[in-house]
Amino acid sequence: MGRRKFFCGLSATRNLCLALVSAGLLGCGSKVLTEEVGESFAPELDGELTWINSTPLKLAQLRGKVVLLDFFEYSCVNCIRTFPYLKEWQRRYGDQGLVIIGVHSPQYGFSMDPLHVNAGLKRLGVAYPVVVDSNLKIAEAYQNRFWPHKFLIDQGGRVRYEHIGEGAYAETELMIQKLLCEIDSGKTFPPPMAPVRDIDKPGVVCYPITPELYLGQARGRLGNGVEVKTNGPVVYEMPEQLEDGRIYAGGEWENQSEYLRHTRDTEAMTDFVAVRYRATELNVVMQPEDVYWKEVLVKQDGEWLRKEMAGEDVKFDEKGRSLVEVRTPRMYNLISQQPYGTHELRLYILGKGLSVYSFSFGTCAMPRDADTLQSGKGKT
Repeated sequence: MGRRKFFCGLSATRNLCLALVSAGLLGCGSKVLTEEVGESFAPELDGELTWINSTPLKLAQLRGKVVLLDFFEYSCVNCIRTFPYLKEWQRRYGDQGLVIIGVHSPQYGFSMDPLHVNAGLKRLGVAYPVVVDSNLKIAEAYQNRFWPHKFLIDQGGRVRYEHIGEGAYAETELMIQKLLCEIDSGKTFPPPMAPVRDIDKPGVVCYPITPELYLGQARGRLGNGVEVKTNGPVVYEMPEQLEDGRIYAGGEWENQSEYLRHTRDTEAMTDFVAVRYRATELNVVMQPEDVYWKEVLVKQDGEWLRKEMAGEDVKFDEKGRSLVEVRTPRMYNLISQQPYGTHELRLYILGKGLSVYSFSFGTCAMPRDADTLQSGKGKT
């Protein structure tokens, strides 16, 4: 698309259409996006726990500006993938009337704590205002149950656009431009930003994926075949064969409400969490005990990880063992850009006090093997 700009003087629909066609995304006869989702006024940002990166803000004070509300969770992989776009939109349009506000809606007990949220945002480089909605008052006002979920609010305080999940980055940016044009029709804007990852580009292929898996008694169910209703330590034994899409425990663990907690010190690699999954990427949410950080050893298919497929949080010791240092409660990326297929991953922990909450997976990749993609099957 080069350096061509879009001008506010064009009609909104034609402007959106021209941009999407030249980007190779849609034809003008298609419904490009829901430009107007209603004339209702956006609920006020009331009931928050605290604000990060800003003094408290009210939508009433932001009339005359375009507001992007982003409902997110700092340990949610889908939310994390959207941050590069939000940061760039803040850079591009922050001085032209756009205000981005993150609304942090917690998924876990630890992510209700503003101190953990603040540490997570610093690590992720999020500098725009964030309201900590641990009581879910703002989420309830917007009837939101999703991460990420973006709302665009116009200069008059009306919700004009919303998008759930990843993707639609060009459409969302064009809608930002459209609403800014309504403030000042003389503005000019650059084309929508280019995709930051291969998986955001047109033509990406997404294979069948193992769904997100949770631990704990509330939402999880271990595959060991033993139903445990106590919160106390239990020694788990592994079955002879593991099923796809199930989490298993070996050794001594406590099965709490929303996590599995390791409860003993061992000298050998006898205690672990195992998962058999189908994906190209694997992430896990973990928390160390209090102020103590934990070293977790990582094996896949019985071997230490290969460096070319290890995720960004994986390190290697002098013996060549793959491991992850769990220092704060957050999501850790363990597997990245491996060939699509079925694998068994194990997390070994020697010391007590590690809590494991959930596993999430990625399965989208740019086509490389035409025969594999046409058949819709990956290697197993």
